[in-house]
Amino acid sequence: MNDPRDLLRAYLRQRQELGEEELVLDRLSPSELHALLSNTPAPLAAAAAPAIDRSRPADRAPAAPPMDRVSEHAPAVERASAGLERVDAAPPPPFPGEPETHVRAGAPVPGTTDAPPSPRAPAAYVSAEEISSLPVLAQVREIALGCPRCGLANTRKHVVFGEGRETADVMVVGEAPGQEEDRSGRPFVGRAGKLLDLLLLSSGFSRDDVYICNVLKCRPPQNRNPQPDEVDACSPYLLRQVELVQPRVILAFGAFAAQTLLGTDITIGKLRGKTHKYRGVPLVPTYHPAACLRHPAWVRSVWEDLQRARDVLDAA
Repeated sequence: MNDPRDLLRAYLRQRQELGEEELVLDRLSPSELHALLSNTPAPLAAAAAPAIDRSRPADRAPAAPPMDRVSEHAPAVERASAGLERVDAAPPPPFPGEPETHVRAGAPVPGTTDAPPSPRAPAAYVSAEEISSLPVLAQVREIALGCPRCGLANTRKHVVFGEGRETADVMVVGEAPGQEEDRSGRPFVGRAGKLLDLLLLSSGFSRDDVYICNVLKCRPPQNRNPQPDEVDACSPYLLRQVELVQPRVILAFGAFAAQTLLGTDITIGKLRGKTHKYRGVPLVPTYHPAACLRHPAWVRSVWEDLQRARDVLDAA
């Protein structure tokens, strides 16, 4: 009878020649294998080696040993292959000199293309002196569109700077943008704006021939009354608009616009009907078109005030 040790050695030699680096013996326990190999070796009998199983590719994972053949003292990896123990390999350490990167949950992975763009830097604060030195309306407008001078910069949708003919004889000044104006970025575009257009036309003023703006360039939340600090922050823009347009008459629509420009708290009912002055420019105060929508009888008074502005122009 052939020596089992010779058969084992021949088998192992053939598996090594086939390129296998690992071998699982499913008929011998570790203790039995140790006892077999510890005996004095006998002469090698290659011809008696067991036949090679050609039905299983050499690169296929070997079958796990039967559970009853695995000793409780076997190494952890060997016992895990029999399903007795789970081995969790530790993750490899980072490369030398390469710090670990910790990414916040939900944040894009560094180096990927789906990372959001960097937030736009806030606009720089421009002083009233700098605004007053700007030579053209386009530059004043550019500064105003990114204005951070008051808290309304945090709630507005659009800055409503103003529009119209830059050499107009008539400048229309309102209080502040409303919801429609904040959405579109244009002054007097809602129902009140349509009524304003009709009132101007009735007095011979086309919207295309006048310059329209507001005391405030940003909408106060919920259309509340402008606050003193907001008026102070926005006044350099209005002043520069008046200086650059150089109108021959100013139409102040609404109590707030008239009181702000004239620096008074007199009611609009007492201010209207007269011609005042704003920095040397004739100013005619009248009711706001939005107030006329609530009080249609005031339309007649606005028309009369517009006629007064027409007389000022004709006299000049």
